[in-house]
Amino acid sequence: MIDEHAHWFHASPMSEKEFMMASAESWKENEVKKDVTEMNRWRPFYLYLRKLMVKKFGGNFIDERNRMIKDDPVKYVGELLSEAGIKGIVIDEGFGRKVHEIPIPVKRLFRIENIIGDLFSMSFDRALETFKETLRRKVKKEDYAGFKSIIAYRTGLPSSCDEGSALRDFHSGEHEWYGRRAKGFRDFLFCVTMEEASHMNVPFQVHTGAGDRDIKLNQSMPSILTDMVRTYEGTIVFVHAGYPFHRETAWMSYLFPSVYLDVSQVFPFAPLGGYHVLSEVLEVAPFTKVMYGSDAFEIPEIAWASASLFRSAISKVTEELEEIGVLSSTERKEVEEMISFKNAERIYGRFNT
Repeated sequence: MIDEHAHWFHASPMSEKEFMMASAESWKENEVKKDVTEMNRWRPFYLYLRKLMVKKFGGNFIDERNRMIKDDPVKYVGELLSEAGIKGIVIDEGFGRKVHEIPIPVKRLFRIENIIGDLFSMSFDRALETFKETLRRKVKKEDYAGFKSIIAYRTGLPSSCDEGSALRDFHSGEHEWYGRRAKGFRDFLFCVTMEEASHMNVPFQVHTGAGDRDIKLNQSMPSILTDMVRTYEGTIVFVHAGYPFHRETAWMSYLFPSVYLDVSQVFPFAPLGGYHVLSEVLEVAPFTKVMYGSDAFEIPEIAWASASLFRSAISKVTEELEEIGVLSSTERKEVEEMISFKNAERIYGRFNT
């Protein structure tokens, strides 16, 4: 399997409570005056993850985990990924930090929002040129495999590219929690990234649909991007399949050659939902357009558990497709391989050891 969407993660000793909270995207303790611990203890994903850990390590799983990590954290991560059958990972470097090596082939994506804040200290023309130069350098000289945008967390997905709006908003002083709002400017940089990615023949991952508590959910629907991708010549990947708007994404992948999707986040954070989302996506999406991903972060067990859930779900979905006559037994195996790793290798290149 290729995990097409993840973030840096590492292994370090933890209490079970710390382990539980590290696997959550919600509020952490002391951030709000609510009992977030109990809420997170009863998440479907944590119940599943804990059972996997007990099955593998026994009732005192946290002690055994900590012992193995103290001996060799990199080896521990490698053994989990090997057991899961994960042979390569695409890392969005914009979230988390690299603490130690992940002992399998990794391809990195450059998150464009990481440099936008620095551009406001320049003139408009210089800011645009610096942005383009940075994108080209990341791919051509620093070996990044493509780009990522989380504009849905900032001003919402863009619906148009207008340089006049970009110039006007570049000089606006309006702020939000992340800094200068500058929606027109951010939208325009998104369009510039699409253009540069197409010229360099690298993919552009875009966060769509649900996320953590900062998401602008009503502005994250994949269909907002319809006009932009209608005639786009590059490759754009709608991360998380746009869940809960995944049927929009599936239909767009059917209509537009440029649109691909992954099923990360629903795998593994919605254990039952992962199966349903995959089933609904494959109602119409070309099998060549769908990729596996986990959205793993912080701890390696997220990637490990996600792979387990995905294997079960894709087997069940392709079995149903075979039963109703969509797939032959030979085609079923081919489709499982496409979604598990072949589509990712076609888009990102081979994950050589």
